[in-house]
Amino acid sequence: ISNHSSLDMEVDEDTSAQLNMRGVFLHVLGDALGSVIVVVNALVFYSYWTPCPKDGPCINLCINDHCAENITQMSARMNATELEKIPIAGPCWVLYLDPALCLIMVCILLYTTYPLLKESALILLQTVPKQIDIRSLNEKLRKLEEVEAVHELHVWQLAGSRIIGTAHIKCKDPETYMKVAKDIKEIFHDEGIHATTIQPEFAIVDSDVGFEAVGKCEFPCRTQCALKQCCGAAEKTTAKK
Repeated sequence: ISNHSSLDMEVDEDTSAQLNMRGVFLHVLGDALGSVIVVVNALVFYSYWTPCPKDGPCINLCINDHCAENITQMSARMNATELEKIPIAGPCWVLYLDPALCLIMVCILLYTTYPLLKESALILLQTVPKQIDIRSLNEKLRKLEEVEAVHELHVWQLAGSRIIGTAHIKCKDPETYMKVAKDIKEIFHDEGIHATTIQPEFAIVDSDVGFEAVGKCEFPCRTQCALKQCCGAAEKTTAKK
């Protein structure tokens, strides 16, 4: 049974588009920060950096470590007046501005990208959404009077707030299931699961056999694929006690 409403579909479409919009925003943010860094570096270099002239001597303390030795040799050949006229390139801190701003940009992008990456990875792994307690949901379904057993209950997030739920629900007969179908749908809706697929199963409960047999799946997998079931080879029954 697939339960959809026009309102729920509109909300799901809006929320599923949020991941894409966040990805686009982060892409634009990276481009914008890169442009800002280029402009800031250009303004700082234009305002504070003093380059060496093309012709003539120049003291550039930002090139390498042997500049001090060169200055000592130059000062030995020139007097104080000549040394004062030699231009000095700098300041050196301007050269560290670009890598520093780039590192800051990388940290900002990593900080803003990690939540999106984590959320996308959890969706790809089809994990149970953190806001849903799968055990509580299982207990609510089992507490319904007409429900004899619940198994193969799976809940995962498709995109945004679009959450999918599937389950095998065992009742005594089709009439009993039709009576409880609406209550099952409401329980899933209350948990925020609006796209559900329920497989009904019917079996007569024999008091002599007990509830152990009630919990077994009426449509089990073949022997060769039993180990590939989500609940394992040994079926974990959730019949009411």
